[in-house]
Amino acid sequence: MKRRGISIYARTLLTTSAAILAVFLVLAIVYGTVYKVSTSKQRQEELTRYAQELALLTERRMDVSLTTFTGSDITGYISFATRSTGAYIWVVNSEKEIIYNTGIPSDTIVKLERGEDDAGGDFILPEVARNEGHVAYCERGSQTGFYDLLSDPASWFVASAPIGTRGDLYTGEVLLFRRHVPDSFITWLVDHNVHISFAVAYVVSLAIIIWLSRNITTPISALAKTANSVYRGDLTARVQLGKERKTLTLPDHADEESAESLMREDDLTRLVRTFNMLIAKFEMRESEHLEFLGNVSHDLRTPVTSISGFIEGMRDGTIPKDKFEYYLDIIKAEADRLEDLINTLFEQTERMDSQELKLTVFNLNEWIRRVKVSFEPMLREKKIHLLLNFDTGVKGDLRAIGDVGQLTRVLNNIVSNAIRFAPRGGLVTISTRAKERSVCVIVEDNGPGISTEDIPYVFDRFYKADKSRGQEGSGLGLYIARALVNRHGQSIEAGISTELGGARISFTLARP
Repeated sequence: MKRRGISIYARTLLTTSAAILAVFLVLAIVYGTVYKVSTSKQRQEELTRYAQELALLTERRMDVSLTTFTGSDITGYISFATRSTGAYIWVVNSEKEIIYNTGIPSDTIVKLERGEDDAGGDFILPEVARNEGHVAYCERGSQTGFYDLLSDPASWFVASAPIGTRGDLYTGEVLLFRRHVPDSFITWLVDHNVHISFAVAYVVSLAIIIWLSRNITTPISALAKTANSVYRGDLTARVQLGKERKTLTLPDHADEESAESLMREDDLTRLVRTFNMLIAKFEMRESEHLEFLGNVSHDLRTPVTSISGFIEGMRDGTIPKDKFEYYLDIIKAEADRLEDLINTLFEQTERMDSQELKLTVFNLNEWIRRVKVSFEPMLREKKIHLLLNFDTGVKGDLRAIGDVGQLTRVLNNIVSNAIRFAPRGGLVTISTRAKERSVCVIVEDNGPGISTEDIPYVFDRFYKADKSRGQEGSGLGLYIARALVNRHGQSIEAGISTELGGARISFTLARP
């Protein structure tokens, strides 16, 4: 079974989540370390300060030899300090005896010795643990002389401050012991609040990422799915968004309000609208192409059938010999019609820019007269009058610049369209209007004209303004004309003739 590739939604979510997680982990480690170090330093400073203050208070309430208390209120201060710091407090006199304490860890009691004079006397502070340097400090237990007296000494802060000063003699000290490893859930929360905050922030960010990723990738996934359907030949597929599964498209003629509404949409929504419109136009072009092939098949079949029938009739004697010349003329006309149709069919696939233009300066009026002569058979058949209306304001010959061969194709296509749509016995005119740097050639007829809805599309490939009339043609004539005129760097326009009431096609040419 073929494995399905990971979706863009999952890929976006995983990539973004991994990137955010990496950032949050780095920040959590950095800020957590900074917080832990600063908190540890703050606690050490606090314990050192309490040790110094208690040492000063104790010194004032002890005898001259600094061996025993002379006042009972010192115990109140020590109890308050214990509650404030959460530490065990020991008071050691000059005889190294722990004369007062607020608690001794059970693992430490068994390691302490008592005084020799009295089996029930005070505990003696071991020499290794004494503050012989007479300097207030606060260190981890593992970095002091208490590393053998405390269980897991690295988890304890030990603060010490000497009581009084007598040179190098040991005068006693005040010791504070506090565990810096959380001993309750609340304490653990306080100690790890930075990491917890980042974890909560990541979870919230992940929820936002999931929401945003879905909003962003859902249209993209729908686009990919629809594109795959179109690739497989389903031109009816459209991208649908939202709970209502709406098919968004661009309006054909947007007013200011709808245009402003479209501009307020995000890029993805506008992309979906454009994509749906492109598929719709592609579907329409495909339909027109199929219709074109059907029309060409029909148009090709008619002259071929006629030619084949006439030839067969001449061979089997159905047509008498004295009528051969007449029917040969018909066969020649049908053959010419077939040739024109085939040429038009191939022109749709021919690149209009495949041949280099052969620009020359030519007499415009004379060129139009030559083109008119080539239409005499069509004009006689429909009894149509083709009038020329040249600009008389130009002195001498009216000259233009262009490829005469290509421009002849342009004028032939435009005039043949005018003759085709003009009524029997109708009128077609070719006019010229000279300007300073260009000249405009105008072809008008008194046919049904072009509706305002069709004007923007008459130059499109395969387009027919009125499909219901069954008019001959491939819908390529004006498309080819526009391509050739554009190659000359000029313009071509379609409209309604104000004088004749029919169609009006005009194009410009450069003047020398």
